[in-house]
Amino acid sequence: MARRRRPGLIARGRAACLALCLCLSYAGTLSAAGQPVDAQALMQLLGHVKRAEVAYQERVESGLIDTAIATRGNLVYQAPDRIRRVSDGGDGFALEGDRMQLIKGNQVADELDVSEIKPLAALVGALRATFAGDLAALQADYRLDYGTTEQTWTLDLAPRGMALSPLFQRIRIIGDGATIETIDMLEANGDRRTLQMRLLAREPAGLK
Repeated sequence: MARRRRPGLIARGRAACLALCLCLSYAGTLSAAGQPVDAQALMQLLGHVKRAEVAYQERVESGLIDTAIATRGNLVYQAPDRIRRVSDGGDGFALEGDRMQLIKGNQVADELDVSEIKPLAALVGALRATFAGDLAALQADYRLDYGTTEQTWTLDLAPRGMALSPLFQRIRIIGDGATIETIDMLEANGDRRTLQMRLLAREPAGLK
């Protein structure tokens, strides 16, 4: 007599198979080192982040000053296009869409339309597109060079057009999995801005 299959067992088996397929699909986007295998896989991973809050430390090195300038503060990204960055001194900006509020002493001091200032739009766009995992937006203004080690991935952005070339040579973004850890900007005049970030909270919380 043929054995009857229990519906509950069949359902659990199908669920297990689906979970395995999802795991294999995700594993296919990772390199042997455990980092996203290419820029497209990285952007897909970052695109899953709905909200991230980080503590940052920025260091500015310039040939015009003898000592580097360092500031600290918090940065919050909210998908799809909101970024708020405020230093411990209460200065910074809040960005939503093309509208940027400049913050001074924890108060809104001015407001501007980013789209009307093309160099600023491209720089802000690079930051926002990276957080959002928007590969097409990055490729519109930058040439991308991606590489990995066991511990980190590195994404270099070089400006495509002449409008940005006088401003900076490249932006280097370093991270681990879905966590952006460093944004390093080398300006055309040799000045350097380095933003190091420590993750405080992220949604979804289980994203690595």
